[in-house]
Amino acid sequence: MKLFYLILRQTDKINELLEGFRKIDIHHGTIIDARSMKSGLNPWSEDAMTFGGLLRKSQNFEFNEEAKVLMFVLRDEQVEPVKDVVRGLIDMKEQGTAIMFTQPIDDAEGLGE
Repeated sequence: MKLFYLILRQTDKINELLEGFRKIDIHHGTIIDARSMKSGLNPWSEDAMTFGGLLRKSQNFEFNEEAKVLMFVLRDEQVEPVKDVVRGLIDMKEQGTAIMFTQPIDDAEGLGE
């Protein structure tokens, strides 16, 4: 079994993704509201090279882009179909759209099986 994560910045695609998952019989998961740190991770920009710029950057660290974290417990054979649904709707080669990955699960309870 795997824990599948999708960190999604294209939040307008969420309903299409969920519909795609439903079509391949994935009905249960968790969705967490999140904020992207993308614009806050560059404190070494030209503006920040002065002490005052660095201090201003550190005080105004930005977490301003909405994101969603989707998590699903999947059987091994479900992982590729789920990834296919994501790839069909999200350009994974375009930086900053989404990240998907899995982690192995040694044991799980409460899955209704």
